[in-house]
Amino acid sequence: MNMKKVLTIFFILLLATVARAQQDPMYSQYWINAVILNPAQVAADGNTTLNLTGRYQWVNLNGAPKTSALSFGGMPINKVGIGGSYIYDQIGPVRSHTLNVDFAYHLKISEHWTTTVGTRLSATNTAINLTDLYVDQQGDPGFSQNLNSGLQPNVGFGILIHNERFYFGFSQPRAIEYDLSTSTYMNTKIITHRFAYTGYNFSVNKEIDLRPSILVKEVNYAPLQLDFNLVAEFNNKLSVGFCYRTGDGIGGLAGFAPSPKLKMYYCYDYPLSAIAQISKQTHQLSLVYNFMKKPKRINSPRYFE
Repeated sequence: MNMKKVLTIFFILLLATVARAQQDPMYSQYWINAVILNPAQVAADGNTTLNLTGRYQWVNLNGAPKTSALSFGGMPINKVGIGGSYIYDQIGPVRSHTLNVDFAYHLKISEHWTTTVGTRLSATNTAINLTDLYVDQQGDPGFSQNLNSGLQPNVGFGILIHNERFYFGFSQPRAIEYDLSTSTYMNTKIITHRFAYTGYNFSVNKEIDLRPSILVKEVNYAPLQLDFNLVAEFNNKLSVGFCYRTGDGIGGLAGFAPSPKLKMYYCYDYPLSAIAQISKQTHQLSLVYNFMKKPKRINSPRYFE
């Protein structure tokens, strides 16, 4: 068996594992665009925010995951956040387009604490181009036709509890599961995901803040996956960070804020799994723009965008 065929088989098996264990897109440093995971994050800092994120996973591997996410949200009505997002995700023969509309109600329960509940209305189109895959046995019924979900509506929900330093969030971005096909040859079921996360801001001094956080991802038929993140921010201008994802890899972050309104983040991930034998590079770039009326220095640094 030649090397090309070995890699093809390996990648198809990898796709099957990823498709079952983690169908929702994966991001480095989830807090950079937390609204993608949780509708309760809309306008959590009181600002109107535009966020653009692009992630290119396992560079140089044919068919590797690529994700683009654009989100926008604000608080046009007192205590009510409204936002929207578009996500394009590609992995191997699978392409998905998702539109989300989010609503969040921010309730101040005490002088320092706020609880936010969010709901999400979404529509997703998923296409699987099975006929583009290389197979040894021509005419295999499992790969004889492409699959398309059409436009599938869905709903989701989330909650966020926070003060100036601490936060906790939980969400299920999609509550409805559906199957792309009635075929008995493969698993084409779109399953639900659940996310829980928490973090805290530590002020080392007036110029340096440390922000540790944890993200827990739970999916049916797969073990829990945890992201451990640590970010240091210097004078609200420069950020450096480190992350570790169980069963996957490690990564670093560099961020720069040329103005109080604009922030830029770059993340690099290095796999610790078997995929490292083929690709050792994952890149993510995010641009965040806050439409603040009166830019000023943030005394209590934001811990999510």
